[in-house]
Amino acid sequence: MFLSLIRKQITILLRSPSEMLILLFMPIVLITILSFALGALWEGENEVSKVELAIVQQDDEIQQLDQFLHEAKGSMNITSDMEKNLQQLLPISILLQQIEGNEEMKQFIHLTELQPEKLEDAKESGEYSAILEVPKDFTFNFLSSIYLQGEKPTFNVYLNESEKITSTIVQSILDYYQQQYSLVSSLAQNGVPMNMDALPKMEIASDTRTVDSQTEITSSTYYTFSMTVMFILYIASTLASQAFVEKYFHIFDRVLLARIHPLTYLLSIMTATIILAIVQVGLLFTFAHFVFHISFTQWELFVVMTLLLSIVVGGLAALLSSINYRTNSGEASNVFSNAFVSVFALVGGSYFNISSLSPWLAELGMWTPNGAALNGYLKIYQNATLMEIMPNIIHLAILAVLFTVLAVVLFPKRGGIV
Repeated sequence: MFLSLIRKQITILLRSPSEMLILLFMPIVLITILSFALGALWEGENEVSKVELAIVQQDDEIQQLDQFLHEAKGSMNITSDMEKNLQQLLPISILLQQIEGNEEMKQFIHLTELQPEKLEDAKESGEYSAILEVPKDFTFNFLSSIYLQGEKPTFNVYLNESEKITSTIVQSILDYYQQQYSLVSSLAQNGVPMNMDALPKMEIASDTRTVDSQTEITSSTYYTFSMTVMFILYIASTLASQAFVEKYFHIFDRVLLARIHPLTYLLSIMTATIILAIVQVGLLFTFAHFVFHISFTQWELFVVMTLLLSIVVGGLAALLSSINYRTNSGEASNVFSNAFVSVFALVGGSYFNISSLSPWLAELGMWTPNGAALNGYLKIYQNATLMEIMPNIIHLAILAVLFTVLAVVLFPKRGGIV
């Protein structure tokens, strides 16, 4: 009898062309459209903006060197060789040469030297990723701190908070420069002859790869998985609506009269949903394999993830059916398909990579069925191990248990109106 109930649920769905159109044809269309429409953008063919760095010097560095040499003549022996070395160790000049003289760095950074009176306007314009302000007497104080035991000066760095990535790059470059220059100046202070050529050069090379040289995620790959995990949710609402129609026409009452336990009927809804979900995923993955040449090398892990996702969707179908029966209305499944699926798709990353928008939303998306499964599918595609997808498995297992328990608790134990 249990198998007959499952066969009945599947047969009713197969006899509804409109539902089959939504569940199978629509995701195929969307996968194809999104893969081709967003392919260029996803592959990173759009031009990457350079880091806009501005520098403002309040004083001329050569004049400050002359001032230092004049002040230091009374306390130290200034030779021509030492004066030549000092000219090669001017901190701001070296920083500018590091940026402008490095061909790799010039591909990423555009340097602009501004007059001091334009500093405030530059800060308010938001045009620059970062602004470096060199205060008055910076070079003089810096050389004095090395040779005359003076205090070390500081310069001001204004980072554009609206450009977190580029401003972080600038901050990293300045930190690197400070560390290397401090090393060289310390050696010079202790009598070790150093010059500008001894200062280590920052090496910057561009090579776009996925994390840890993993398999590249293309637009067709991403949207195959994202549309699959989104449209699988519609199976839950479809079978829940179908189950309420049976209640409306007193089919559920007849099931009870046939001495079939109510939970057996509920389990048949859940099992039919699981079977249909597995079939849907299999068909979509087969389409993606032959059309977009997507490889499923770790097929065992794909099967595990698909099975868990299908169980979650089955539990969700059972829960929606229980709510429909409890409220004697089909609104639960209707609201879920019309509103909650879209919310889950947004938070779970089915429309776009939500982690690029908000890490907090990405964490929240891991607690949606489609979000946890999508993240797991992408990991598996990039050759992740079972241990690496274990958080996804745990999240899906918790959701499956939660939905199933709530469905059993809420499902009425008798026919008619509750």
